[in-house]
Amino acid sequence: MTNRELREFNRKRTIRQICVVTRDIDKAMKHWVEYLGIGPWRVIAFTEKTITDFVVGGRPVTEPFKFIVAFADVGDIEFELVQPVYGPNIYDKFLEEKGEGLHHIKEKVGDDNMGKVLADFRKKGMEVTQTGLFKASRHYYLNTEPFVDFIYELGNCPVQTVPPEMVRSYPQE
Repeated sequence: MTNRELREFNRKRTIRQICVVTRDIDKAMKHWVEYLGIGPWRVIAFTEKTITDFVVGGRPVTEPFKFIVAFADVGDIEFELVQPVYGPNIYDKFLEEKGEGLHHIKEKVGDDNMGKVLADFRKKGMEVTQTGLFKASRHYYLNTEPFVDFIYELGNCPVQTVPPEMVRSYPQE
């Protein structure tokens, strides 16, 4: 692509999220609030009861799993913290190999265009390593690490209401 084509292509895209994987989500939230002024955080535990169609490494997950996720908005960007707890996921492997830090950047892609965008990434040698569905929110993590040193995520990013009993806040009001 020429520089002009790149500018035009990127003008139409939306980067929605930046994610950091951590071993201690409560400590991370505390530090993000204290040192960066980022918060408040919405915290949700994702398990086999809340995530459907969960696939890791091309295999449907049938055993129990849990990871804790916290979200905070700064302008149009959502920051996400993820702490794996147990079961199959790509976050444990990341912590093992790289330690805590930047895990992925998420681009918002509409459902009507997702198939084409995924096919374009596949043509470049980037396959889906994990996918799942939370209510109406579908995510696809791509194995982009060999090319750009972090994971790229695609998601439809719908606005959705989460039942209050599923969410805790940090800091508490």
